[in-house]
Amino acid sequence: MRARARQSAGPPKRGDETGGAVSLLVMLMVPVCVLAAVVAAAVPRRIAAQASADSAASNLASLAAGWRDVQGRDHGRIGWFPPDCGPAPDRAGGQAAEALGADLQSACETLARSLLADLGARGFDESDITGFYSSAYTTSTGSATQGDAHPASLPCRAGGRAVIADAAHVALAADWGARDWATAHVWPDGITIRSEAIGRITQPAGDDNTGPPDCGGLLDATLLEGLPRLSDEALSFAETLPTRTAFGN
Repeated sequence: MRARARQSAGPPKRGDETGGAVSLLVMLMVPVCVLAAVVAAAVPRRIAAQASADSAASNLASLAAGWRDVQGRDHGRIGWFPPDCGPAPDRAGGQAAEALGADLQSACETLARSLLADLGARGFDESDITGFYSSAYTTSTGSATQGDAHPASLPCRAGGRAVIADAAHVALAADWGARDWATAHVWPDGITIRSEAIGRITQPAGDDNTGPPDCGGLLDATLLEGLPRLSDEALSFAETLPTRTAFGN
């Protein structure tokens, strides 16, 4: 009896601690997995938002170049341009587009709604979208040279039989990400997404070899931190344009 009592009086055996270790691991891994899931949801939305902004800038740039050509407005505000969609205050220059009045305003408003709806669906606040469109490229005051060939200017040959007769530069920016739960956790203060594009008016080249010089890098885009941006030469040329007209807020 005494021996049995002495045996039972010894220290208790330690239990298996595997369950506690697993619980601790779960406690540590759950936040990591949740964060990974949030990032996995937010990053594709960020990429889609940038693509939407790039598409909007490209469409607006093409429209600006075309409107300048049709309305004969080298500088300043052009009529029926999103999102204002009203006639330009200066009626000098071409009057053909002005005469169409209500039809152009309706078309402009339809285009503006489509652009804003696409941006809104990608998480942009439509009221925060701002930007500008430039003067016509043929009004550039730049004197930069392409190698030793000629002063930078338009018209220019863009390869093959295509000649860029004129162009316009558009840039836009908007706040993004604050309204979406996943993106708000990755970017708590939201981020500003920017995009820019050059709209071109293209015409076929003549049959002779005395046409305009090559465009070189005047209209080129490049990747900056993974995003398309104007090349150094194109940006330098765009900055020589006499005026920029703001739109949005």
